This record gives sequence, structure tokens and C-alpha cells, in this order.
Amino acid sequence: MCWPLNSLYCQNHCLADIEAVVFDKDGTLADSSRFLEKLARIRVQFCLEAVQLHLGSVSAGLDELLLSSFGVGSTGLNPDGLMAVGTRQANQQAAVTILAQAGYSADRVTSLVAAAFAEAAALLQPKVTYTPPFEGTQALLSRLAESSLRVGVLSSDSSAHVEEFLTHYGFAPWVDDWQGTDTDDPAKPDPTLLYQLCNRLKVRVAKTVVIGDSWADLYLAKNAGAAAFVSVSEGWGRPPVAGASLVLTTWDDLTTGENRLSSHESRDKCGSL
Repeated sequence: MCWPLNSLYCQNHCLADIEAVVFDKDGTLADSSRFLEKLARIRVQFCLEAVQLHLGSVSAGLDELLLSSFGVGSTGLNPDGLMAVGTRQANQQAAVTILAQAGYSADRVTSLVAAAFAEAAALLQPKVTYTPPFEGTQALLSRLAESSLRVGVLSSDSSAHVEEFLTHYGFAPWVDDWQGTDTDDPAKPDPTLLYQLCNRLKVRVAKTVVIGDSWADLYLAKNAGAAAFVSVSEGWGRPPVAGASLVLTTWDDLTTGENRLSSHESRDKCGSL
């Protein structure tokens, strides 16, 4: 049987002896797919306009190559693509690489791409208004706040955008600590930032569950030696991440031992994954 305290339930599966839950932001807490696709298309537009203005004609098909490198295709945003899981710096480098391969000077396009990305970001501000939380997020965080588990957020987005999201939607009081990925920070799935976050939360990584929507979150959990990786799925507009320990179809699937005890739910068979 599963002890009520320090347990996390995903539907009727129980993870015992858990100390913390760490969430990804974009695509997990925040519904960001439409924003990211729109941002990718504006970045491509501004990049090509800058190339044409400063370096001459634009090669045919460059727009599709750039979009593809960002993870945007005919069916929309790839939830495992660079826009969805990569940092701004990684996306900029992808654009520079594509343009350099097309024959433009890498030194010249580096500055042009950086300026184009900044211009695109300014056009869609504030980002937080374009990336609302998924339904049930507030109720979920409120449930977790009633438990003994610590709650963290680790995002590939900038620290400023993470703070803005948590503050704007009133989630900050329910999140014990958070971590963004800024310039020169090691990006997911490198576990460095997760280690730092868990250290501030005063929890063990091996007793921490990572919840996310992409391969980067899966391998972040694996590389760090986390207790489990839980994938969001259809309710978030994507199939489950292959290799996930457990899968959520709605935030209602996720409860704690304290939640179940208080609602007089029966205890389920429990163990490690």
C-alpha cells in the first residue's frame, strides 16, 4: 500500500517517496504552440527581409528551409522541434547555419539574424498574453500546494519570461522556485539547471518527478537520474512522448497522497518505476 505523504499519483499509478515535481513551461503549463508558430514565421520574414536589404537577392526556398529548421511544417508546429524545445540562441544559430549554407557570409548574417529575432520578439509583446495556461493548471497547482511536495518550474524560455508567466497568471505563490535558460546557460537536456533548481528546493533529484511535453524533458529526467518523467499528451495537442514513465491526459489525472486522503479515495498499489 502507498503511504499518503510524499506520494504522487498519475491516474491510478503511484510514485512513492517523492520530494518534488518540476514542470516544463511552454507546451506543459503554457499553451504556446500558436504563439511559437507565429513567432517562427515572423522571424523568417524579418530574416529574409534583412538579407535582401543588406546582402542582395534571396535564394528560392529559403523560407521553407528556415521554417523547417525551426520545427514548423505544413501541419504546424512540431512539439519536438527547435521552436518548441530550444532556446532563442539555438534557434538563432539554426537560422545562421541555413543562411550560411545558402552562400551568405556567416559573419554578416549573424548580426542580421540577431536583429531580426529582436524585432520579431518586440512585435509579439508581452509574450505572456499570447501563452495562456492550459485548462486546469490553477487547480493542479492549488492541489500540489496542499501536499508536502515541493514544486518547481524549469524552462528553456528566458528567466524573464518564466517570471512573467508565473506572476501574470497568479501562479507564483504555488511555485516554490523556478529556473529559466538564459544566454550561456546549458540547455535541456543537460541536467545542470535541474541540479541547481533541486538544490535550491532542498530536494534530491532522484526523488524528483519531471513533467513535460518533449524529448528534451524526457532526456533531462534520464540524464539527471530523476525519479520519473511524466508526459502530457492529447489534452495538450500532442501524442505522448515515447519512453515516458507515465502519461497524463488531463491535469485531473495528477494528484497527491494528501489529496486522496482528504477526499477519502482508496489507496492504490504503489511502487517505484
